[in-house]
Amino acid sequence: MAQKEVGTELSKAASSPEQAGLSGPFFEIGPKNLLRRAELEGLARAAGAAGFDYGVSVILTVPTALIAPIHDLHSGVLPFAQAMAPDPPGNSMGRVIAETLVDAGAAGVMLNHVSNPLDAPALAAAVERARSAGLQTIVCTNTEAEAVQVARLGPTAILLEPPALIGTAGHISRDWITPVNEAVRRVVPVVLMMHAGGVSAPSIAEAIMAVGADGTGSTSGVIGADDPLSAARSFIAATRVGWDRRHQR
Repeated sequence: MAQKEVGTELSKAASSPEQAGLSGPFFEIGPKNLLRRAELEGLARAAGAAGFDYGVSVILTVPTALIAPIHDLHSGVLPFAQAMAPDPPGNSMGRVIAETLVDAGAAGVMLNHVSNPLDAPALAAAVERARSAGLQTIVCTNTEAEAVQVARLGPTAILLEPPALIGTAGHISRDWITPVNEAVRRVVPVVLMMHAGGVSAPSIAEAIMAVGADGTGSTSGVIGADDPLSAARSFIAATRVGWDRRHQR
């Protein structure tokens, strides 16, 4: 299939009903395995309330075992799984597949995180399996070239997170956001672009959104704060401010 035809088909797939749930502005919190259930539930309630108040979609990327409890809170957050195997239903053991995540109440899955990378065939299979089951996907990338390649798979969103920025603090220009977005959208116009890494303060989230991101996120900035629930609200509010700044120009 020619590249133009591939782009057209992926655009159709990305705009299908199962891919339509996430839109900008959005903010993602990925607490890894840092929180126990009660703490995670408290964060879900606070972040969901802030998302409602500010008109921001909030993703909480949680351990598989806690997807159902977070879903059942109906807090307003979108529970995403932290990983997924590309296996179809069958006699495998110890593998978390797309249908299991759907049944647990996941809205989507994050794939190819730096701590759990996938090779190219496995990533392509996982994106397709997630889409066929009705899960939204955020695929993590490190570079513009990787983001453009991933766009051809038709994910819901692409997260560009330069490894050198992960866990850092401080403002930098992030002048790559606009050209990366343009390069990706020449391949698939409808893909959402998320930019993160080093989002240690709400002002950084605001700046990222203001220069062209559909979404951003922070783990350490929220979880590491003296008051994580208040911090989550501040980050979500800043995400909205940055989005509005860009769209009011």
